[in-house]
Amino acid sequence: MSVYEQSLESFSVSDKDTKDTTLQQSSECSVVFPDKHFLVDFEIDDPERPKNWPYWKKLMHTALYGMTTFAAQFNSTTMSPTSKHLINTYHIDEEVATLATSLYVLGIAFGPMIFAPFSEMNGRKIGVFLPFFISIVLTAGTASSDNVAAIMCTRFFSGLFAGAPIVSTGGVLADLWNPAERATALVFYSFFVLSGADFGPIISSLLSNGSNTAWRWPLWFMVIIESFILLVNMAVIDETYVPVILSRKARSLRLSTKNWGLHAAHDQYKLDVKEFVTFHLLRPLAMLATTIVFFIALFASYVYGLLYVILTTIPYTFSLSRNWKGTISTLPMIPVFIGVIIGGVLNMLWNKRYAKLLSESGGGSLPEQRLPLMMMCGWFMPAGIFVFAWTSDANIHWIAPFIGITMIGIGYFIIFQGCLNYLVDAFSNFAASAIAANTFARSIFAGTFPLFSRIMFKKLEFIGVEV
Repeated sequence: MSVYEQSLESFSVSDKDTKDTTLQQSSECSVVFPDKHFLVDFEIDDPERPKNWPYWKKLMHTALYGMTTFAAQFNSTTMSPTSKHLINTYHIDEEVATLATSLYVLGIAFGPMIFAPFSEMNGRKIGVFLPFFISIVLTAGTASSDNVAAIMCTRFFSGLFAGAPIVSTGGVLADLWNPAERATALVFYSFFVLSGADFGPIISSLLSNGSNTAWRWPLWFMVIIESFILLVNMAVIDETYVPVILSRKARSLRLSTKNWGLHAAHDQYKLDVKEFVTFHLLRPLAMLATTIVFFIALFASYVYGLLYVILTTIPYTFSLSRNWKGTISTLPMIPVFIGVIIGGVLNMLWNKRYAKLLSESGGGSLPEQRLPLMMMCGWFMPAGIFVFAWTSDANIHWIAPFIGITMIGIGYFIIFQGCLNYLVDAFSNFAASAIAANTFARSIFAGTFPLFSRIMFKKLEFIGVEV
């Protein structure tokens, strides 16, 4: 930790005549204007700086934030297998029942605009875990709801508050890891993210077998799991956002030394309505209007939407073609995760080459070097969809469509990671806004695609087949 002296002229007060060491008395308070004031900052090799933490500590924080996002994403698909229960209980259409999944994901679309500035103002820990707690409460509200309107309303707002860990965890990784390491950390973190959405329907199907009221049990299970994760995080995790750490350190030094000239740069920052609207609401949308961000985000969002089509309709398609029922019909989601693991390994191998190129270039980011892996391996996703579609007949062994689903997972992960890393590298100064723009676009796609996917399968001359 270091303290830098700043010139007094940079210390702004309302009355310039009071810049000498004086004590101004008023009926409300006494204000001391010191001759000098000091800026508290980190040295490059300061052990308190999050990037200099021990490797095990950085890995632990990455895993715990990953588990938090795992739970938030798990919740997104946990009501997908229970749509039949909702249809039978509340006598609603299939598309209305699908809204329980879509509204949650649409809520996530708007979360980044709200909670990204909140975490940058108050720190990652409270910026992630306070909204996460509210999401848990709203999930409990969904589980105890007795009408469709309450279910849909609580699902949307539960997704809205769950957007905090999904968007802010990217900032946590930027706090902890250097650029050469960050891509590998993002792969590790993404394993947790995608496994949540992937395994959500499987666990939910196991818990919801039984009466029509059994749809509530997956939600209560989520409340238990998320509450446990929250308690562990509050007990173990430290703040990682450097400006907030320095602000708290400066306050501690002021109180211990009685030197009121000590301050941190973050103490001068105030989030007002104008800045919130201009930088946090409009800037991501403005970036989304630029050509390169639009097309990269469009590509990532399209494959993300396709992933949610796969995750929400795999049980449906295997029930139609092979008469697999219940939890068995959700098991084909496991190959998606296997594909994600393979894609993650390929990403980590490519990151070694990227780190070498980074060191040769002097440390500057090389966003274009994120694209070759996408170009070489992105074809796995459309090829996997083709294999899955053409081997779904009951006369063909089930391993064939499983191979196709695995290929989908490989292609998806490589494309999605490549797009995300490209945006972070290309817009490093505005990475939070670039991630927010990407999260907004992808959540819109993921929330709307499942609404028409089952209709599409029905129109393919599967009308009248009971699921």
